[in-house]
Amino acid sequence: MTRKTPWGGWQWLVPMMAFLLIIELWPFLVMLDQSVHYLSYTQPGKNGQFIGLDNYRKAVFDDDLFHGVSVTLLYMLIALPVEFVAGLALAVLISYHMTLKRIVMPLLLIPMVLAPVVVGLVARLNLNPDFGLLGIMLRELGIAPEGLLGTPFNAFLTIVAVDVWQWTPFVTMIFLAAIIGMPREPYEAAVVDGASRWHMFRRITLPMLQPIIGVVLLLRLTDAFKVFDQVFIMTGGGPGAATELLTIFAYKVNFAYWNLGYGSAVVALLFFISFVMTFTVMKLVNRMSRGKA
Repeated sequence: MTRKTPWGGWQWLVPMMAFLLIIELWPFLVMLDQSVHYLSYTQPGKNGQFIGLDNYRKAVFDDDLFHGVSVTLLYMLIALPVEFVAGLALAVLISYHMTLKRIVMPLLLIPMVLAPVVVGLVARLNLNPDFGLLGIMLRELGIAPEGLLGTPFNAFLTIVAVDVWQWTPFVTMIFLAAIIGMPREPYEAAVVDGASRWHMFRRITLPMLQPIIGVVLLLRLTDAFKVFDQVFIMTGGGPGAATELLTIFAYKVNFAYWNLGYGSAVVALLFFISFVMTFTVMKLVNRMSRGKA
């Protein structure tokens, strides 16, 4: 007969909860405290002064912050649908031709295992018009004489293309695993009824993928919103502010302008926006799951 402990087994969670409290909750609380104080290394005489919500009020009317939000949203609105459609198409194609799996799967793993900093460095070096392989090729063809990262429009499309290259395999592998794990009976019945592949995809595959679609959307939305490494390495937010995502703007306020009080307010707003988006998508995922059930 097993002996019950007063804690009911919860004592094993105490170290983990203490660890999370130290590395996550405490820095978050420090950030909130700094956001309501004046804290700037450029004007140390005012440091520590309580200013209430002035930093948040400043952020709400900051054109640079809204520019960062608009660039981030545009970045997500282009990259995520491309990754979603391309990943789903590749997954369906591989599921129809499973012999391709042995060849394609190792290739799909390459972008995923690379660190974002490495991806940014490789892209920046290869796209350099003076010594980069792709940069020289594009310069000789007259497509981008100044380099893809030299003009605002090209630089923005380039960081989107790099994100699509790195994370489309991730979407493909999730969809492929879901398709392979689907029951075969509906497909066999559809083949007997003479249904085409497009009809089976639209009537069988796509409805059964609804919960997975929500999960993929949640994962990629949250990850794309906080992208920083490769974009900062490739462009630093430039040319001008063409690729200055919200994360890069928050970095500049904190560690380039050393305005830590205002920067903490910006990061807090970034967290709030991310929380609202994540909560909304999770509600959508739960609704899709209930519909599936």
